[in-house]
Amino acid sequence: MRGRRLAVGVVAWLAGFAALLAAVGADIRVTPLVVDGRVFASFTAAGAVDADARAVMRSGLLLTFTYTVELRRPSTIWLDHSLTRKPVSATVKFDTLTGVYQVSQLERDRVVWSKTSSDEAQVRTWMTTFEKVPISPEASLEPNADYYVRVRLHASPKGTFSLWPWGRDDGSGRADFTFIR
Repeated sequence: MRGRRLAVGVVAWLAGFAALLAAVGADIRVTPLVVDGRVFASFTAAGAVDADARAVMRSGLLLTFTYTVELRRPSTIWLDHSLTRKPVSATVKFDTLTGVYQVSQLERDRVVWSKTSSDEAQVRTWMTTFEKVPISPEASLEPNADYYVRVRLHASPKGTFSLWPWGRDDGSGRADFTFIR
C-alpha cells in the first residue's frame, strides 16, 4: 500500500514537472552590440508563434507581442541593477476577407514600420525579429564592467487560459557582455 502511494506521488510530481517545463515559453536569442559607447540589441524569438498564436492570428483578432528589452548590470550582493528598459512590440491583424496580414512594429507605442503580406512564414519572421534596438542608458557605461541584455516576451491575447494566478513571460532570453573601452 505504501509503495503504491509512493509510486502515485512520483508520477504526479513528474507530471507537474513536465507541465512546468511546457509552460516555460519561447527561447529568445539575444545579440548585444556596442558601438561608440551606445548599446543596441538584436533578438529573435523563433518559437514564439506557436499553435495558440497562430489560432489567434487566423481568427482576425489583433495579436500583439510585447518585448521588454532591458540593459542590466549584475550585482554580487543584491539584485541586479536595471540601467534602462525599453518596450518594443509587433502587432498582426489578419483580414479574413482578403487573406492579407497587416504587421506593424512599434517602439514606445510609436509605429516604426508597417507592412502587409499574405505569406504566414514572412509574418512570423516580422513578428519575432528585431534588429539594432537602441537601449543605451542616460549615463555612460563603466569601462571594463560586465552587463547583460535581457528580453522578455508577453503575448496578448492568449489562446488558452491559465489557472496560474500570477503573470508569466511567454519567452525570455539573455546575453552577457563586457564593455571594454
